[in-house]
Amino acid sequence: MEEESGELRASDGRLVTFSLYGPVGGHKVVAHNGTPGTRHLGPRMTGTLERHGVRMLVLDRPGYGTSSRWPGRRVADVATDIQAIVDRQGWDHFAVWGGSGGGPHALACAGLLAGRVTRCASVVGPAPFGAQGLDWFNGMSPGNVEEFSRALEGEGSCRPLVERLADEAVDAAEAGQVPTSLASELPEADIAALRTRMNDDGYVERILAANRDGVDGWIDDCIAFTKPWGVDLSAIDVPVSIWYGREDVLCPRGHADWLLSNIPNAERRELPHGHLLDDEALDALYSWLLALS
Repeated sequence: MEEESGELRASDGRLVTFSLYGPVGGHKVVAHNGTPGTRHLGPRMTGTLERHGVRMLVLDRPGYGTSSRWPGRRVADVATDIQAIVDRQGWDHFAVWGGSGGGPHALACAGLLAGRVTRCASVVGPAPFGAQGLDWFNGMSPGNVEEFSRALEGEGSCRPLVERLADEAVDAAEAGQVPTSLASELPEADIAALRTRMNDDGYVERILAANRDGVDGWIDDCIAFTKPWGVDLSAIDVPVSIWYGREDVLCPRGHADWLLSNIPNAERRELPHGHLLDDEALDALYSWLLALS
């Protein structure tokens, strides 16, 4: 499936880059990538779009790729960029989802662009930091605990760790290996999924794009997750589903339970393994997103 790249200037002068996939007349979906992530999709995802007839928009969040950095951005701020892009595309209504670090940004769109979002899915995504009744770090891998603990201390503490992890991810991808920091902490199902993805066309290039050109975005994501998001989740009035993995140690089940308890009428969707989605899960996700299309 061909990738169509685009860009625009935000009202504050920032450059925002994005990509579109799928038929122009397809079901309109906005997707938010994980942390770190890229707007460039692999064959596994584009195959799902083809099966479901989806026209999908993915942006590079500020600080990723060639999108200008937005220091101090909140989770809610990314909805501003999405609104500008969908206005440019002439999209009146669309479904939205986000995986992992994209989950909060999808929920922000549901809360702030409610008149235009038809359905929203947060997939293995975190709850707000400091949420009442949630032990945010409980069940989380030691690596993630360190990453977010440093984010709480600020960029000066977070940057050295993120730069090391980014270099490790690139070196491992080029060597055809799973990064050591992940191999020692993830459940076997996620390790197997990572090894499968290494065989996908363009895998190394996507890892390079997400890490070499995404360190600032990665840092700003982590800091944004540990501060108020800028959106009232209890006021969301569009259909929402919360997806979580039974064995997920990057975003443990407690986060999903909190979101389900605090977003009106949110639907529970349990995944059988860990943090990474297989083809069956992606098909189920898009079937849910398009149910009202």
